[in-house]
Amino acid sequence: MFTPTTHHPMAGSFASVDITPAISLTGDLPQGLPADILCVVGPDLAHHLLFTLASEKGLPQRKSIDVTACAEGEQGVHQIARNILLFTLALDSKITAEQAWNIYYDAWLTPSNLTALQTQAQKLFDLASSLDAWYAGPYSQLRFCDSGTLEFVKDVWSKYTTSEATENFDTILERSQKRKEETYGEEGQAVVTSSVRSCAPLSVGGLVEALTELTEENWQATVKKQDEKKPNPVFAAALAASDENQRRVLEYPTDPLVGFHLASANAPLTPLSPYRIENVDKKDIKDRIVETARMQWGDWLEAFREAVGEKRATVRFAAADFFSLCWTLKRNKDCGELEACWHRREVRFDILVLDEKEYAKGEAPNEFDVVDTGVLGDEKGVLNVLVAGLVLLKRVPSSTIYTECCAKDYEAILEGYTSAFSVLLGVSPGEYWTNSTSVAVVDEVLATFSERYADDERPRGIQSRLAWKWNSLQVKGQRDQLTMEARDLIMFFEGVFGRIFKAYESSQDNSKRRGPHHHFHFNTAAAILKVLCERLCLDFRRVLDSYETLPADFRAGTLEPHIKGWGICGVPEPSGNPAYTGDFLFGELALKLNKKLDSAAITFTVPAEKWKPVAQCSRDEGIPLPLKVTIPEAGIEYTNYQLAFGSITKFNSPDQDGVPGKVDEDKEEWSGSSDIVVSLYVPMEKLAGFQQSKQSVALCTADPFYNRLAYKTVLGNPQCEIHRVPIDSVLVTHVLPGQWLLENETVSVESATKKLGESEVTSTTPWFTAKLDENAVDAKADVVLQIIGHIDITSDEGRSLLSDKSVPIKMEQVSPFTIEVVFGARKLVLPMIFTVPVSKEKCALRVARKSHYVEVVSSLVKPLDVPQLDTHILPSTAIQPSGIPATLNIPHLNLDNLPILSIDEDEDEDPRIKFLTTLTSLVFSGRERRLREEVNAQDDNYTGLGPSPRLNFKESLFTIFMLSSGLQGGQTGLFAISDPKNGGIHMLLFVNAIRLDCPHATVVLDAAILPFTKALVDSKELEGFLLLIRTLECCTITVDDEELKMWKKALPAFVERCRTWEHNPKTCEYVTASGEKGQKTVPLSLKEGEQVICSCGQGKLPSDFIPLPEWDETAAMYSTRVAISPVYASQLVEDIIDPALARGLAGGGEKRVAGCRACGKAEDEEEGVALKKCGRCLKVRYCSGECQKRDWRKHRMECEEAEEHHRK
Repeated sequence: MFTPTTHHPMAGSFASVDITPAISLTGDLPQGLPADILCVVGPDLAHHLLFTLASEKGLPQRKSIDVTACAEGEQGVHQIARNILLFTLALDSKITAEQAWNIYYDAWLTPSNLTALQTQAQKLFDLASSLDAWYAGPYSQLRFCDSGTLEFVKDVWSKYTTSEATENFDTILERSQKRKEETYGEEGQAVVTSSVRSCAPLSVGGLVEALTELTEENWQATVKKQDEKKPNPVFAAALAASDENQRRVLEYPTDPLVGFHLASANAPLTPLSPYRIENVDKKDIKDRIVETARMQWGDWLEAFREAVGEKRATVRFAAADFFSLCWTLKRNKDCGELEACWHRREVRFDILVLDEKEYAKGEAPNEFDVVDTGVLGDEKGVLNVLVAGLVLLKRVPSSTIYTECCAKDYEAILEGYTSAFSVLLGVSPGEYWTNSTSVAVVDEVLATFSERYADDERPRGIQSRLAWKWNSLQVKGQRDQLTMEARDLIMFFEGVFGRIFKAYESSQDNSKRRGPHHHFHFNTAAAILKVLCERLCLDFRRVLDSYETLPADFRAGTLEPHIKGWGICGVPEPSGNPAYTGDFLFGELALKLNKKLDSAAITFTVPAEKWKPVAQCSRDEGIPLPLKVTIPEAGIEYTNYQLAFGSITKFNSPDQDGVPGKVDEDKEEWSGSSDIVVSLYVPMEKLAGFQQSKQSVALCTADPFYNRLAYKTVLGNPQCEIHRVPIDSVLVTHVLPGQWLLENETVSVESATKKLGESEVTSTTPWFTAKLDENAVDAKADVVLQIIGHIDITSDEGRSLLSDKSVPIKMEQVSPFTIEVVFGARKLVLPMIFTVPVSKEKCALRVARKSHYVEVVSSLVKPLDVPQLDTHILPSTAIQPSGIPATLNIPHLNLDNLPILSIDEDEDEDPRIKFLTTLTSLVFSGRERRLREEVNAQDDNYTGLGPSPRLNFKESLFTIFMLSSGLQGGQTGLFAISDPKNGGIHMLLFVNAIRLDCPHATVVLDAAILPFTKALVDSKELEGFLLLIRTLECCTITVDDEELKMWKKALPAFVERCRTWEHNPKTCEYVTASGEKGQKTVPLSLKEGEQVICSCGQGKLPSDFIPLPEWDETAAMYSTRVAISPVYASQLVEDIIDPALARGLAGGGEKRVAGCRACGKAEDEEEGVALKKCGRCLKVRYCSGECQKRDWRKHRMECEEAEEHHRK
């Protein structure tokens, strides 16, 4: 398989719920456009899919949402069967939302619910006689990628219809309880972090504690036998095993509540707010949590029923390994074939073959707008899932690959070389270069510093969901034309993967349980290399051949013994088809094929009596079983193998020489008693040597930690060999069982170059090359990548200037991505637009006056190294050629679905909204807080405009949130963005409401923006309304020119993310206006008095949106709805909060200090000045009003009104 396999032979678990709250799969896509989505099936599929469709209600309708969901292994098949059962029940509308909840989530069912489930399962079984029969039935929008998936799922449905699987249900639940106690302790408080995520951004006031208690109560109700109810066959079938030693368990937790957005259960909401609970003050907090989740569940099911019933949504299922599906779809995309010789899963020899009717005719998607890999990256390696998903990603700016991981360090995400791989693969997380995100992790960060965790138990990082997008498409006017010398690429690979595999070798002598090497074997590296070759316009074979040209000392790495055996994604490339018939043993085939193939497959069997004791040990000790194949005498080992249970029955006909026949597989797998059939590829040149020296091949346990722990004792040999056979007794064939020879799939450099050239090439078009830093290589340092921008000077004017040595040539940086090469007094300017940010300080200029070219050599930089990125915070780009904007790092929202916080200035402040102070104040990272304090200390008369536009922008946002909520000072919803030095007021902001954005753990302002243009002002249509505004309480947000530009750049993102209207292609200024070289531009202009955003959304506001006189008649006609969220720093770039501050906030606020908060002056000093408390929080103290005023910019972010103010 694509990655090393870790088996769990005598244990299995069924996860009935996911601990991640539902997310929208279309959250990064422009509204109204078709969406093709590939995702991994887990217990969270129903939540994510249902919530996605619910989020789409009220937005511009997409022509289609087509979701392809894949699932691995036996438990994956059960998840597919379970989800289809739920979806079909919802479509039939014969049961209530409560019944659907019980059937899907409860381990015990009432007789009526059990009858409904089994009746539906029988119906599905009857419809599943064939793909044609299924598609002719009532559920044709639920489809299958291949006939095999339907067969697997049908088998599961048959188990739902009987009670056989429920016989040992009590025993299984008792075992599950024991496992839970061993893993989490008797208290079971293991879901605090999950509860925090579900309750965010309001994980205070007892909400997390109540949810944690409900989770434990649900578990106890699940594992306790309920005499009046029957076991749910969905649970029982997934947990049943034919072997009593196969100790399957139900995973903890089982409470579905953690998958919903629960903050509204404890928030003060307006009377007309979505998800407002009636008579909330009379209900216990636990009851409110349950009611909130049930309301969402009902809405989600209804949205699914509508979308699928109207055939706007299609869901396709594939019971296959994620990598197998990706590479098979890639081959279908590239050449129309239905298979790519990839085995369906890790423990099978059957090949994944796509359904002809769906994929031969292009009915089903084979490239996607979204690839959501879920938590697969933690198990299989983020680099692996990123590469596999990348080959199917559409080439548009909004296309996104989601990965999840817990790595806090950016470079660690992709095995220590994230920056380099980001350049070579052409993708990066949107939040990294912008160092900004509107997805908050405030609640989770504070939870890690709370008393819930001991110091040694605090997680090292927060689980991050990263949205990777194409680099080149994020930069206006840039073409994706990066290339690299073959020798440089193979040196890079030797440096990266050599280190990874050396780490594996060193782990043989230590007690490491797991490391990056568990994510890779040598064919994994080959597949990654092949993708890079296609991306960089390189010939795969030429790159492999260049390995021989490397210096001997550099070439002595661990890749050398394996590099000759690399094939295309694990399938060898034959250079001929030898004529031979019959059954082959090693020696005969080796003599005939040695010069015909780079590699061949060897296959051998392991008797059941040899592997059974090891599997039993795995069960007894509760540990996994990683395996490897070794050639003991040569000291060579392979982790890239395929295995199944059964026996090889025959070889195929003579016209398919060297192709193994069918393997008669045992479906019981680890539960059965069949032999194991093991097959793998080895280099042909190695085979001859093995045969001549009479060597052997062995199947061994692979992990040194588990070997020492248990397996060495059971196996009785230090090599931990399960079974060894002589090398001359193995079967040798062209390919692995189930596979067949594929025609070579190559991409010429010329065609690849033509394919990647996305815009017209001119004489001054730059070309970019990735290159290793030669100085670093010579010094044997770690691999360091550079990007070289090259422009050939072909014009007479350019060559004349180049030959004139009196003409100075210099670099100027005009944007984070653009370096201009300037000749003289700008007589000739050659822009080089890189696909990633660069810094002039880390660039070198090369001028070849005789050869007529210039080059800019840039080292890879980090976001904080590029000052120009300070204003690059919420960018948008235009989808070419349509011009429709795509946001790059801010998710889309359906504002009308979000709960509305109740903030009434006529009533006492509700303590439940105090969380807003902490939530919005933490937009400032630890570094930014220190910078603000330095500025304050240097200038006692500081007016609020600092040297950093980003800081000023965040300060403005914080002020708007505080005044909109009334938490500090007065309350107003009217704001004027004013630049006194450049025209005064440039835009008005009208805040309608503050809404809870629970999916992103934050809040959002539901507002309208009215940008002033010269044409609008000159028309005097707003003159009366503006006179009225002067009489109202309006807060003026003073900005400078740089911050004003940031507001203008952010406006398209604020508008597009909540758009409920369609762009008119005939009148939309984004579409009709063109910038340089015909490129569409977003925003339209940054110049004073010119239009910033298009007019399509003007006046498209809910009725009575702003309760002001003349609003509907005048101002609303020129105002556009916006969704403004706090903007946080990215934890990939810097610490988002100082640990000391986090501990203070997590512990309930700052401790009372003995001295002045600003200057430190003690109360008992000779001056005799008494320290006075802050009149709002009654905690911190100051020696004077001047100190309090100077400290306010810092203290305001922590200042919460004391409870004493509300006591009667």
